[in-house]
Amino acid sequence: MQDITVNDYLTWEYCTDPDIQYLACDPPMPMRNHMPDWFKNLKQRRDAVDPDYYRESSMVADQLTIRNCLGFRGIAALGYTIPLPETLDGYDTYFSRGRLHPEMLYGTKWANTGTEPWAEDDSSLYEYRIRLLHWPWRARMAPGWRLLILPYLLDWSSDWNEFAGTVEPNYDVQNGTNIGSGLKWTQSIDHNYNYYNLETVIAFKRSVTVAKGTVTFCAVPLYDPDLNEKQP
Repeated sequence: MQDITVNDYLTWEYCTDPDIQYLACDPPMPMRNHMPDWFKNLKQRRDAVDPDYYRESSMVADQLTIRNCLGFRGIAALGYTIPLPETLDGYDTYFSRGRLHPEMLYGTKWANTGTEPWAEDDSSLYEYRIRLLHWPWRARMAPGWRLLILPYLLDWSSDWNEFAGTVEPNYDVQNGTNIGSGLKWTQSIDHNYNYYNLETVIAFKRSVTVAKGTVTFCAVPLYDPDLNEKQP
């Protein structure tokens, strides 16, 4: 796998850590390449979806589906994503070995508990598992640019959720290569650029798995003039 130069402010660098190569992880691709099936199959008009639909209103908006919504369609032009390279089943892997405790989100549904253990090999009472996912990619970006991680914006699940977040560039640089990553990077860092690991946090119910190929996050390049002013 080779690095991918997208434009003058973004290059995706691939991690050569030998322990992560089993994934054969796809590169980040534009969100528009991963439109959900429900949207691809949706017709533009409600009467095309339901032939028995009764036009009870003369308002144009009442005759159309969300396929005509410029705001929703515009989301597909933002950011990059990668489908899950393996199924999340709760067991630790090199990709999904970062465990976060539900009590970090005390007072939310993510810290809900039941009364019985979930399985013979899972004695926890918490309804959700929370995992840090180590994607074998990082963004090299021009000064002033951030990488904003958002949940996948084109579909929704009641069983899992990716959390939003963004970090400062080039944090915790180790040996001139690692930027706080759980992976072993050998590529050196050029301090004329901002680097961001592609790491995401997902909560999913203990009663489910999240299938390989599921799209869970969106990584959005964001220009921040305040960040630019703070950088040399």
